[in-house]
Amino acid sequence: MLYRFEDTEKCYGPHDVLRGVTWQHNPGEKVGLVGRNGAGKTTLFKLLLKEEEPDRGEIIRASGLTIGHVSQHLDAEEGMTLFDYVETAFAEVLAIEQKMRAIEHDLSDTAREDHNRLLEKYSELQHDYEHANGYTLHAEVERVLSGVGFEKSDWERPIHEFSGGQQNRAMLARVLLTKVDLLLLDEPTNHLDLDGIEFLEEFLQSFKGSFLLISHDRTFLNRTIEKIMELAHGKLIEYHGNYERFLQLRQERVEKMAVDYERQQEFIERTQEFIRRNIAGQKTKQAKSRRKMLNRLDELERPETDETFANFRLEAGPRSGAISLTVDRVTAGYEDTPIVNNLSMVIRRGERYAIMGPNGSGKSTLLKTFAGRLQPLSGTIAYGHNVHVGYYDQTLGDLDPKGSVIDEVWNLDHSQTEEQVRSYLAQFSFFDDDVFKKTRDLSGGERGRLALAKIMYAGGNLMLLDEPTNHLDVYTREALEAALERFTGALVVVSHDRYFIDRVAENILLVEDGRPLTPALSPGEGGPATRDRVRGAQSRKSATAASRKSTRRSRRSRSALQPPSANASATI
Repeated sequence: MLYRFEDTEKCYGPHDVLRGVTWQHNPGEKVGLVGRNGAGKTTLFKLLLKEEEPDRGEIIRASGLTIGHVSQHLDAEEGMTLFDYVETAFAEVLAIEQKMRAIEHDLSDTAREDHNRLLEKYSELQHDYEHANGYTLHAEVERVLSGVGFEKSDWERPIHEFSGGQQNRAMLARVLLTKVDLLLLDEPTNHLDLDGIEFLEEFLQSFKGSFLLISHDRTFLNRTIEKIMELAHGKLIEYHGNYERFLQLRQERVEKMAVDYERQQEFIERTQEFIRRNIAGQKTKQAKSRRKMLNRLDELERPETDETFANFRLEAGPRSGAISLTVDRVTAGYEDTPIVNNLSMVIRRGERYAIMGPNGSGKSTLLKTFAGRLQPLSGTIAYGHNVHVGYYDQTLGDLDPKGSVIDEVWNLDHSQTEEQVRSYLAQFSFFDDDVFKKTRDLSGGERGRLALAKIMYAGGNLMLLDEPTNHLDVYTREALEAALERFTGALVVVSHDRYFIDRVAENILLVEDGRPLTPALSPGEGGPATRDRVRGAQSRKSATAASRKSTRRSRRSRSALQPPSANASATI
């Protein structure tokens, strides 16, 4: 046993985060923790780290349990380099190395009387150093730093010079290298590009220890965990298997609960009818007996048969012409700094593209150019006949911080009544007084849902979505995907969420080193690394699609990754 929750309860005011939870995490188990935003996943981590205490019950930890986690704040000395900071994960090994260096210095004085004693001590330290893999320590630091996206030129830079996202990656690298019994990883893929995510997947697949992982990246969960704990309504529910297996088992569980609930309700109704008919008649004794039985009955709660939003819909609006967007020799960027060069392509009505590429490659810049929010440095962007653009900004900059939730939507159409707007917002989990909150007071997840509510309310037949799954829990992502699958207009998305891309996109536009590439490349185009990336995108998409084929038979048939239409091209 690593730790055990024993009848644990935790509340914040009227909100029950944990209600009588009992669960044990055993050595070697790789566990994913899922639940709605606000369900209490991060609170559970804080309880394990003793940053908070339970209101009732206890958390039993194994003697000497060591836990590694990414802190909220960087703990590094001023002037410390990136490499030196990550290397502190091996503090004990570095201490041995320092002692060895001191003895090496002393041994340079051959006249010392304690020469033999120093040699013996050095031999002992050398044995300990080798046993702790000290001779491969630097190579391991280099491997992990490269894996999470740092260039060799970054290694000797002071760590305080890096951005917050880069510092988060450095802290993740350090935690991965720390020898602990248990890793607690809260959204570890947040600041990683696709290569970094795949490195982390491989690292955790070969990891010999245990971890508890919070993630909304379902492909990542599929590839790294063997058990899922769902935190819902203050309870922890255990499912064995990866995320796909969780979806299947959870659906079976919810369906059974619904049947049990309906049967019990029918029994209660029949019993109450018997009591009403006989309480004053000849069967009074039986009626009173059944009334006592009902009073003792442990009544089941109505199960949630669907964790998604039932009416999450995206209307395409008026039908556009055959061509939605024409891109002619466009170079996109800022001022005199081009980021994406010389792109020509045509996006037709109903086509679905995902723009993929490393962090900083220009994906969001290109999408903003498509949306007309940024003028191209050269070339032209032209919309087709009757095209209406809907644009989702990942920075959520279209939300007025001084406005309320209801105003954000109501201002789009004043012909609607307050009741109609409130009913619409309820589909996005804004209930009661939530609709009067100022947007500046909303959480990241709430702001993301509100931005989606606005773009779906306004509609459009060319949707340009920049990281729309950011801040969304897995249930909301599923709802968004279902809505986009039904969408009949043209769609271009930027996303790191491979599960999302597989469900909603049919074509991939890969942007790398400022060059836009498509999977329609001929065998001779691009370098070997570029062709490998395109093939990798294709194979990942095909493999993920195959694993979900049986659960999505209602979807329209399509190949996992179709090449762009004949008129779509990438000029390099």
